[in-house]
Amino acid sequence: MKFQDWTAQAVKDRVIEMAETLRRSPSVKGPRMFGNAMPVPVRRYDESYGHQAARYRESASAAALGRMEQVWRWVNDLPSEDDRKLLYAWSWVKVRKGLKISAFAAENDMNERTLLRSVTAICQAIADDLNQKGQFRLVTPDLQVSETQPDITSTTVSSGNCVTHWRASDAKPHIDPALPPVRVIEPRQARAR
Repeated sequence: MKFQDWTAQAVKDRVIEMAETLRRSPSVKGPRMFGNAMPVPVRRYDESYGHQAARYRESASAAALGRMEQVWRWVNDLPSEDDRKLLYAWSWVKVRKGLKISAFAAENDMNERTLLRSVTAICQAIADDLNQKGQFRLVTPDLQVSETQPDITSTTVSSGNCVTHWRASDAKPHIDPALPPVRVIEPRQARAR
């Protein structure tokens, strides 16, 4: 397993994934959500076949929902309300269609570079907090099922055993300890031995 510290870019990616997951989640539409009480009219087979387009809505996975809640905790732990609002609004603009980042930056009296710097600074603060708390990021594909293994104990190996365990008993080293000025034996001298 490979662990990495959090970076501002990794936090930005998680924030954008959070907004994408929120966009994919079903939303409550109020009373209109449940439809009306009138039944669907019964039609002949040849009338109804092919008239309705197939609809497909992508839904969020359980792992994505879990990561979304985790990112909400990170963002809501920020001390500044303005930073929280900016990060949520920026991520929402990034994943939905219609409003461009430049228009969003202009609404907030910034240009795109200043907006990106502000978002990166906020994400770096989150990453620093996560690294300080010791919440490491697993970079393996099985992120949700990987666990750290506390039962592994470290072993110490003496340097003598480490150096000679793979060599034959009559082998000679490439570095001659008897000659300090000449540390490396030349290949011709090695073949001559």
